[in-house]
Amino acid sequence: MYQQKSTLKELIHNAKNLTILFVEDDDRTRTELINFLGTFFPKIISARDGQEGWEKFNNNNIDLVVTDLTLPNIDGMELISMIRARNATIPLLILSAHTESKYFLESIKYGVDGYLLKPFDLEQFLSVVSKIVYRLDMEQKFLDYSKNLERMVEKKTYELETKYLYDQRTGLPNAIMLKKDLIARADGYMILLDISHFSVLNKEYGKDFANDVIKSTARKLATNVISNSKLYKVESDRFAYIVDVTTKEEVEFYCSQIIAFFDNDNIVVDDVEIHISFCIGADKIRDEVSETLVNCEYALDKAKEFGSRHFEIYNEQDLDFVDKKEAVRWLRLTRELINNDGIEPYYQPIRDTQTNEIVKYEVLARGVYEGEVTDPIYFLKSAEKLGLLTTITRTIIKKSFEYMQDKNIEFSINLTEKDLIDDSFVMYLQNHAQVYNIDPSRVTFEILENITVVKNADLIKQQLTRLRALGFKMAVDDFGVENSNLSRFLDMHFDFIKIDGVFIKDLNTNEKNLKLTKAIVSLAKSLGMRTIAEYVKDEETYNRIKELGVDLAQGFYVGKPEPRLLEV
Repeated sequence: MYQQKSTLKELIHNAKNLTILFVEDDDRTRTELINFLGTFFPKIISARDGQEGWEKFNNNNIDLVVTDLTLPNIDGMELISMIRARNATIPLLILSAHTESKYFLESIKYGVDGYLLKPFDLEQFLSVVSKIVYRLDMEQKFLDYSKNLERMVEKKTYELETKYLYDQRTGLPNAIMLKKDLIARADGYMILLDISHFSVLNKEYGKDFANDVIKSTARKLATNVISNSKLYKVESDRFAYIVDVTTKEEVEFYCSQIIAFFDNDNIVVDDVEIHISFCIGADKIRDEVSETLVNCEYALDKAKEFGSRHFEIYNEQDLDFVDKKEAVRWLRLTRELINNDGIEPYYQPIRDTQTNEIVKYEVLARGVYEGEVTDPIYFLKSAEKLGLLTTITRTIIKKSFEYMQDKNIEFSINLTEKDLIDDSFVMYLQNHAQVYNIDPSRVTFEILENITVVKNADLIKQQLTRLRALGFKMAVDDFGVENSNLSRFLDMHFDFIKIDGVFIKDLNTNEKNLKLTKAIVSLAKSLGMRTIAEYVKDEETYNRIKELGVDLAQGFYVGKPEPRLLEV
């Protein structure tokens, strides 16, 4: 707290930048008091009456008002009320010899800060004025501090915004800024550029050199290529433009311009001349920012299929783009299916052609998503890309073993290469066979024919040997359509050969397929294996495979895949 008995030196120091409005009608008194007040306040504006005082208050930046009460034109109290209405916080001092209580009460009403009594008493003057001057000094310091703090905040905000929204190597707006700008736009095109073979630069010259290439490329793109556009630096070796055009033809012109410019103007880094080329994808700016970005990626991927110096403009009618979008959609849906336990076993009956009885079932995976049943053709490839094939197989094993534990019938399950090279797979099978009391002899594992020529064929053979030792049976699936090594095939000791549906579906009209089917049946019998014909669609096909000696039939004629067995 500022002390009441302040020194004259402190008062003079704190008042040096303050401006006083002094209103006094008596010339002699005004002159004497101005001389006195001038000791403390070097900036004094004086007025002879209330009207002049009001005008000078409005025309100057006043910090403190000292006024007499008895003034011509506008008296002191009225002047105070007018000033207080205009400025609610400015300090107001009354200079008066009056001591009547009515003045004190009225001054309280208008928030007067104090009285200076005539004649001046130095101690009383210091007591009153020092407090006001100190308050004004503190207010000014606080104001200066606030302004300085505001400048600091603005500076820090700018620094953070620059770091957040701009690429630090090139100074260009980054991917975050690109998204913000796309949101704010209703038209135009986005062009996405990918430097061709940039990884080679990284490996051959090192990261620092490659970064310098990026910076040099950014400078050329920013200053020499596209007008009516904004350039962005996105990802490691990619740039993007937002271009103010509305037609596909204009975008094609710009893309051609970029390619042509860099064809004729190499960049030089550390005395090394580098030829830069791009693959380019573009799309019009759409309502959904993510759609614009994704479509540019699709277009860029298609451009890359043709090599460097190519560009593609996204076209929603192009089936290639449609298929790729659908594939990406199924990646997401497949993950949801697996995470939400949406993989279910369906059972397709297999009939013995001699007894016409259902003797086993093939367990097929189906996806159940939002009440719809999905065939595996839609999610198995996606699961492979996601590394989740083995998860699907294990789900089918667990659920089918649980379902089949109290049923006296054989069933088969498809295995993939990924399953068979998994060290823990055999143990998983053993544990679940024990938990659900499944006799291994009831279970046949179906494996694609090309399993015999894959890189891990020897390891797979070892795994199959372990499974056979446990009592499980083996079938080779889709026999005849894949490449295989016959000697390896024989070494794996299969129990069944499944003849692919490509040979069976037109058996009655295709002589070549008829001969191939006869040959496969003959081979299987000579090796002591049983045959299963797939895609048996009607009675005529069923009778024909029966004549050919095929042991078992599977297809819609026998029965479609269902979530339950036929006899249940």
